[in-house]
Amino acid sequence: MTQQYSGVVQQYQNRTIDVLAFDGAVPVGDVRLTQALVLPGQSGAVTTGIQKLVQRFLLELLTTSGSQGYQPKRGTRFMPTVRAGVIRTSADLFALFAVAELEARLNLRGEEGRTDPADERYRRATLLSAALSGDTATLSIQLLSEAGETRTVIFPLRISAAV
Repeated sequence: MTQQYSGVVQQYQNRTIDVLAFDGAVPVGDVRLTQALVLPGQSGAVTTGIQKLVQRFLLELLTTSGSQGYQPKRGTRFMPTVRAGVIRTSADLFALFAVAELEARLNLRGEEGRTDPADERYRRATLLSAALSGDTATLSIQLLSEAGETRTVIFPLRISAAV
C-alpha cells in the first residue's frame, strides 16, 4: 500500500493534495505516462508539488475549450485540432502546442493564488520533441514551476490520420 504514495508524509504537510490521475508518474525523473485514470493495483495515489502541476497542465491541455458548461473558458484547442486530422508533421505539433500552451497558461495562472506553493504554480511548458509514427505522436514536454523546478514527461497521444 505504501508504494502507491509518491514521496513521504512530510511532503504533504500543510498542502492540499490531488488524486493521481495519470498512472505511472513518479516523484523524480522523466517518465512515460499511461493515459488511464485507473489501472489495476496502481490507482488511488495522491500527488502534490510539481507532479501535481504536471497533472493540472496535462488535464488543461487535453480539455476541449468550451466543453465545461460551468467554466466555458477552460481548456484549449489542442485536442479538437488533433482530432481534426490536420497534424501531418512534428512542426504542426510544435505550432499547435505553442498556441495551446498560451491558453493553458492563462487558465492555470487564473486559478492560482499567491499562497499556493511555488512548486505547484505554473510558469511555462516547453515542447522539447514531437515524434510521429503512424497514428501515434510522442510528445516530450518539460514543465517549469514558479519555484524553478522542472519535470519532463513523455506523453503518448493518438492522432487522427491526415485528411
